[in-house]
Amino acid sequence: MVYLALNLIQIVKITKILLTLHLILIFCDFSHAQSSSFRFQELLQQHPKAFLPFAISNTNNLKQLLGIKEINVKQATKDWIFVQATPEWINFAQENKLIETFYHEFSNPKALNDSTRLKHFVNQVQLGQGGLQVPFTGKDVLYGFVDTGIDFNHPDFKDSNGNSRCLYYWDQSLPYDALRTPQPYGYGQLWTNSDIQQGICTSMDNSGHGSTVAGASVANGLANGKNKGMAPDAKIIAIQTDFSVTNWTLTVADACDFIFKKADELGIPAVVNLSVGDYLGSHDGNDPAALLMDSLIDAKPGRIIVCAAGNAGTWGKYHVHGDVDADTSFVWLIPNPASQLAVNSVYFDVWTDTSLAQWEYAFGANLSSGTFEERSTTIFRNASFAAGGTTKDTLWNNGNKLAAIEITTSIIGPNLHLEIFLSSVDSSSYLYSFKTKGAGAYDGWSGSSAIQLNDMMTSGLPSPSQYPPIIHYHLPDSLQTIVSSWACSPKVVTVGNIRNRYSHINKNGDVYLPVPPNYTGMGQLTPASSKGPTKNGIIKPDIVACGDVSLSAGPLWFLANSANNTAIDIDGFHVRNGGTSMASPVVAGIAALYLEKCSQGTYQTFQNAMKTTAFTDMYTGVVPNNAYGYGKIHALNLMLQSNYTSTITAPSTFCPGDSAFAIVAANPYTIIWNTGDTTHSIPLISTDTLSYKAFGVNKCISYSDTLIVTALSAPPAPVIYVNGSLLSTDPYPQLQWYENNVAIPGANGSTYSIVLPSTSIFTVSRISIDGCEVFSLPYSPSLELNQNNIQAIHVFPNPTNNVLNIDAPTEIQELAILDLQGRVVQTYFNIQDKVDISSVSNGTYYLKIKTENKYFHIKIVKN
Repeated sequence: MVYLALNLIQIVKITKILLTLHLILIFCDFSHAQSSSFRFQELLQQHPKAFLPFAISNTNNLKQLLGIKEINVKQATKDWIFVQATPEWINFAQENKLIETFYHEFSNPKALNDSTRLKHFVNQVQLGQGGLQVPFTGKDVLYGFVDTGIDFNHPDFKDSNGNSRCLYYWDQSLPYDALRTPQPYGYGQLWTNSDIQQGICTSMDNSGHGSTVAGASVANGLANGKNKGMAPDAKIIAIQTDFSVTNWTLTVADACDFIFKKADELGIPAVVNLSVGDYLGSHDGNDPAALLMDSLIDAKPGRIIVCAAGNAGTWGKYHVHGDVDADTSFVWLIPNPASQLAVNSVYFDVWTDTSLAQWEYAFGANLSSGTFEERSTTIFRNASFAAGGTTKDTLWNNGNKLAAIEITTSIIGPNLHLEIFLSSVDSSSYLYSFKTKGAGAYDGWSGSSAIQLNDMMTSGLPSPSQYPPIIHYHLPDSLQTIVSSWACSPKVVTVGNIRNRYSHINKNGDVYLPVPPNYTGMGQLTPASSKGPTKNGIIKPDIVACGDVSLSAGPLWFLANSANNTAIDIDGFHVRNGGTSMASPVVAGIAALYLEKCSQGTYQTFQNAMKTTAFTDMYTGVVPNNAYGYGKIHALNLMLQSNYTSTITAPSTFCPGDSAFAIVAANPYTIIWNTGDTTHSIPLISTDTLSYKAFGVNKCISYSDTLIVTALSAPPAPVIYVNGSLLSTDPYPQLQWYENNVAIPGANGSTYSIVLPSTSIFTVSRISIDGCEVFSLPYSPSLELNQNNIQAIHVFPNPTNNVLNIDAPTEIQELAILDLQGRVVQTYFNIQDKVDISSVSNGTYYLKIKTENKYFHIKIVKN
């Protein structure tokens, strides 16, 4: 830091210069400074040393940032570097050009069944009915959610042994703790399942929102046997978000990263539910948080993110789309005396693609009635004027200050962002215009007075004769009221809300029944459900599901307070909740069922199956549309779309020693037999019950038919006795002699004479009462078959899988594998101490081993 010593004369001179500059700025009516928005300046003043999430443009040197101890680098994408840092450091880094730009959002986040299962055909999936081979309940799938937490003590979140199903609970609102703060995130505290089981976890859902949301997805119904969620056997991770933190959306992205990393550690797929959202932002999925989430689900299969569309459908027309041309067009903003930002202020959030920012803008103040005369205006500035800084201006009327204006302009990815704030507003007698001319388009959100921001003028507009410029008015609408960020990503499933139940009986014994304007038909979109599309025209929501008048697990502290009885179900364990917050976990739970069946499924394969199997009715109309998306989710048909069949081909009976196999029809699937084998054919050795699991495209699981194979009876193999040229065996019935594997006509007795010398191979067989033919060991007069010498060579292991170890007293010159009829299957030379027989099919064989002009025959089994 540099200190300046100034004498009194210098101070007076500098004061005069500053006063002159101040007067110049007043009479010029505007100023421009390379500084951050009013919200960041406020943050810098109030919390300069708070360790907070920021995104820094990836034009900076990542290696240099990694070496700075004052910050913590968490992630990096093509466009952004995600860090934890203090506002003080961010301000210092920008002033000293260590970083170019950083992302700072106006976060205004909100926390956005039994009958549900029936309406979305989930019961059949959980029971394995309707064409499914087995039940699917979310087993071996990780369900993570970001919300107000969870009451892990509720019976619906415990297993049948009373153990918590919650594997981790990351409370992002807790202060840093060297032992509990998860890395590389650097904030909050993490509780493990062991902490929960031991009763030392101090975090808890103090709202109730998170518990009901989790219940809709993963409650197992143990509280009353009925109120199960969509995926009752899924594993749980709860993330308790901190709604008050700066750059809140970046903490939600951190939570998704954490959940997916834990799923990787467990080796299972994961779905994340986000029943939370922020209504302000670019609304095109190109902000840092949405881009990071996109990169996470792009990184590998088995990852899905589902979110609520929002509940702003009844907030009024707080969105405006402006197509700009040469005529001066405008929209009027109404000051809000009860604004959350400042008394009687105006907030306006404007976004446009940089390619469409070929327009200029100005501000004006008009009388709010009568002639609607414009009493003040600013100069027009290019849309991208002072990008990266804040422009200040003032609206004056005959020396009276009508409003102070701040415009923070920034380039966020492909977007130009103008954050506009009018403060020190003179009175409510004026409407404040945002005027545009030139070419291109923009979208703007005033936030609505419903959340203590601003409304735009939508009714009571003057006629053209009363105020001629009104023909160029940009009329606000109720579209694009979905929450921003991830809800606008085409890779994230965004869910709208339809009414679930007609009514229910509360704990006081009274019937709860919604009344107008909240009354809608069962299955009808509720008025509050937010509408699409995104700023770049993508259909949103993607799908709708039951939300309003749903009953789900409530926190035990809430259930114990009789003052809450009107919201508690008569069973005493579940509470009423609604909105897209409850619709989103329905779809997320169904996504968990899908990932149980197709563990390598992706967000795209899930969306394809979901959209093509969604159903419509008199309410949805023609789909897709920006209210119902592609329709209502149909869990059973979604799951059936990944069905395929695979059957076993095998003889129902076989003789021991036969080359009999159970074979899977040719396909590219991975196979796991109930015997543990993984090949597409396995030898039949004994009576058995055979089946297998097949893993097809996206590792979608299918189960084969079950086949019983029976091994017929077989007598002991006959033994050949040699007496010169006479071969004999015991006088069994149905004997047959063979020479070189060919049956000798008429040679059916217990003896057979051969002509010496001979190089032929002779065998004799007998047939059992079941018709099984059993062969003797082969005999060749040219070979020395000395049974006493068999023990001189040791072959192990026997039975074997692939490799035989051979312990022989002398060098092995040749080794041949013969089948039971004496046919050569494989020949090996120059054998050392082992031989690889992996290319030989499973079954029973003889080894013919030659060592120094001696031959040995040893029976082996390959399996």
